Amino acid sequence: MSALLEVAGLSRRFGGLLAVDALTFAVAPGEIVGLLGPNGSGKTTVLNLLSGVLRPDAGTVAFRGHAIAGRPAHRIARLGMARTFQLVRPLASLTCRDNVLTGLAFGRRNAWGAPARTEADALLERVGLGRACETLPGELTYIDQKRLELARALALDPELLLLDEWLAGLNPTELDEGIGLIRSLSGQGITILLVEHVMNAIRSLCHRCLVMNTGRLIASGMPAAVLADPEVIRAYLGDDGDA
Repeated sequence: MSALLEVAGLSRRFGGLLAVDALTFAVAPGEIVGLLGPNGSGKTTVLNLLSGVLRPDAGTVAFRGHAIAGRPAHRIARLGMARTFQLVRPLASLTCRDNVLTGLAFGRRNAWGAPARTEADALLERVGLGRACETLPGELTYIDQKRLELARALALDPELLLLDEWLAGLNPTELDEGIGLIRSLSGQGITILLVEHVMNAIRSLCHRCLVMNTGRLIASGMPAAVLADPEVIRAYLGDDGDA
């Protein structure tokens, strides 16, 4: 099976800091792949490079066979890639429904009018916000703002969904619900690349893991093997291996 996403030699420098250093990996259709590493290892920069927020200094990115490195974010989104952000970014002056309608209107389907409103409400229901269609984002809890951002990303009808620490800050009940929601998205055919620090989620969800440190890929493979790798333990988990 050909890869949905292929990354080769991807690099990005900020002044004297090489934030991403010749990164190479691929993601197959239907996979859930975890992108791990300590803070400052370059994970979010990778998502920014893939989604068009940043331009790479070197390397190539192919998505669905299209060369996308350096393309503007809106063009990449229309090819079928969506993302959430580590710091949630709702459109504060719009209701939850209208936030999702922006994704439907400007995504791949260009949905408008009554059918789009129905679909927006269904997406909010899907992520657990069915009660909040008319609510402003500022009135939501932190986890519900994350749910809203996920609904807006899903409105783009993505084949590949990039999640940047979407499970961070959840209590145990919310975490179980979040894991179940991500698993259900995968079950419906969405390929997922997730940046995450919650090891229970990584073990439960991911088919493979990629581990970065100081911009470089230091390990790749099945979660159990990767999380037991001595270099990963030293770089990310701590010398005692407490995950």
